[in-house]
Amino acid sequence: MSMFGSIPILPRIKRLLRSSDIQVSLYREMQRALALDQSRFPDAIVLPEKYGKGLPERAVEILIARLTYAPGKRVLDVGYANIMKCHAMMVKSLPSPRNLTGIDIAEPAYDASQLYRQAHRGDITHTPFDAASFDLVWCISSLEHFGMDNSGYTADFVRDTLMDARAVREMLRILAPGGQVLITVPYGRYEDLGTQRNYDREHWQSLLAIGRPLAHVRGWYFRHTFGRGWHEVDAEQLRYVGYFDQANAGAGGLAVTLMTKA
Repeated sequence: MSMFGSIPILPRIKRLLRSSDIQVSLYREMQRALALDQSRFPDAIVLPEKYGKGLPERAVEILIARLTYAPGKRVLDVGYANIMKCHAMMVKSLPSPRNLTGIDIAEPAYDASQLYRQAHRGDITHTPFDAASFDLVWCISSLEHFGMDNSGYTADFVRDTLMDARAVREMLRILAPGGQVLITVPYGRYEDLGTQRNYDREHWQSLLAIGRPLAHVRGWYFRHTFGRGWHEVDAEQLRYVGYFDQANAGAGGLAVTLMTKA
C-alpha cells in the first residue's frame, strides 16, 4: 500500500508508466537529447528545453545509461527482468558488438535472449561472477527496491534494510579497474513506499560513502517540474520533494551516481 492509506497508488502509477505511448515518448526524448552535443559527458549532461515534460525519470536514466555505453563493453544490467519498453528499446539500439548480461531475482517477463547474451536468476548482493568481470554495471531504478516488498515480481525475496549497501559493495567487487557503476534512485525526502524507497540525503550519502574508498564518485540530481520538465538541480532543492509530488507517473526527484573504479 502507498503512503496514502488504503489507496494502492503505486500499482496504478506502474500501470500508467508501462503504457505504450509513455514508453515511446521516453525513448524519443532520449533520442532528442542524444542529438545534442554530449561530448563533455561525464563532465556535463545536456538536456533539451522542457526535456521529458510530464514524463517519469526514465527519460533521464536511459539517456545517461546510453552515454556510458561503448561497443564491446562487458555490461551487467541489474534488475533486467522487468525493464520497461523504453529501456528495452535503448538496449536494442546499442551499437554492436553488444555484450550484455542481466541479473534479477525474478524470471524475465519477456524473451531476454533478444537483448542479453547471458541472463542470471540471482541476488546482486551475492553473485556468481568473478572480480573484474564487467566494464559497466547499470542499476537503473532498481536499488530502491532491494530489501523491500517485491511480491509483485517474485515470491523469492527477503526484507532487509541493508541489502542496498551490500549490493553497492558487490557491484564494485565485480567491476574491472577503470570500469563504471551507474546507479539511479528516486530522491528527495525519505519515504518508505512499501515496494520501494524515496531516498534522502542521509540514506543516499551513506551508500556513496561505500564507493569513495574504491572509486571516483560523480553525482547529479534532477527535478521534474510542470513548467520545465526534467532539469539538473542542486541536491538541496530536492530536500522536501516526495515521490508523488509531480504526477508524472514517476518520481519528482532523481539522484544519479557514476562510480569509476580506481
